[in-house]
This record gives sequence, structure tokens and C-alpha cells, in this order.
Amino acid sequence: MKSVIVYTGKDLRRMREEGGCGHWTASPIRVEAAEYLVCVRNRREQWAAMDYPHGVAFLIAQITRTKPSTHAARITIEFSSYAMLDIADAWQLLAKGQRFPVAYLETDELFRRLQLKQDELVWQQLTGDPVSLQVAEPAVSYAAAPAPDRGKAPSFSNTIAEAKSKLAESLGIASEKIEITIRL
Repeated sequence: MKSVIVYTGKDLRRMREEGGCGHWTASPIRVEAAEYLVCVRNRREQWAAMDYPHGVAFLIAQITRTKPSTHAARITIEFSSYAMLDIADAWQLLAKGQRFPVAYLETDELFRRLQLKQDELVWQQLTGDPVSLQVAEPAVSYAAAPAPDRGKAPSFSNTIAEAKSKLAESLGIASEKIEITIRL
């Protein structure tokens, strides 16, 4: 089974207020199939919590489900129990320093790399009343989007490569694993 690793500036208090860990561009199906969420501190944003040094894994949580985020086309990862961690250089250990802030790893490999033992984790229940959140609407309605110019033919090789790249990023997989078939 897989686990999800996120590079976040948010602390536990903010996650509790927002009803989970968000706002991620990730596949809800893939995240919901995962067992654990590991949060690694990203202090590169001005608003980031300063409770842990940059790159430290500070929390592991048991994923319960995802919900739409307040930001369009993103998700929030919900969890009900968590354990606090303090593991330096975790983003490098788990995601090899990748730029995209969501990574996936087999759970056994995650525990091995972080030198964690499940029976030694001190699990706590996430308590508190999460704020009721409104789901964001797309900035532009699909119906209002301009129609493509049929006058000139698009460069299909660039269009397909761009589509594969965007799909791969949103699904958290390599673009080489995506095949696009066009049937006429």
C-alpha cells in the first residue's frame, strides 16, 4: 500500500481549522487508496509556520478520505488520527527533493527510510470542530471559455505532450506512463 507525502507550510492547528491538510493538486482516488499522510515542513512561504526547521517530517496521519478544497481543482486530505514526528531532511529522504509538493511512496519503504516502527508511534485523535468550508468554483466557466480557432491547425505533438505533462503532474506519476489514444 502507498502513502502520500506533502511539503506544507501549515501546522496542525491550521489543518484542524481547515478540516484537513490541503490544498493539493492530486488525484483523490490515488490519495484515498493511500494509508498514511506524512507532512514535511516547507518554510519557503512567508505565511509558513515556523515550528519546525525546513524539510522536517513533523506529522504522520491515517488518511480517512479527501474532500474538494476551497481552491478550485484541488483537494483537502482528511485524517482523524495522527502522530507527531521530528525527522530532519525528510523531503530529501522521501521525495528526493522534487519540486512538486506531493509525492507517493510504498508504506513499507516510507517506514524504512524514516526508521519508524508503527507500534512505537503515539497516535492522537484529531479533535475540534473544523470550520465549514465552501468549495471554490472555477474562475471561468467551461461554457464561457473561448472556442478554439478552427482556422489554423494546432501542433498535435505539442498539445499531446502538454496534456501528458499536466495529467502526470496532477496524478503524481511519470508522463511516460500516460498514453493518449485518438480515435477518428
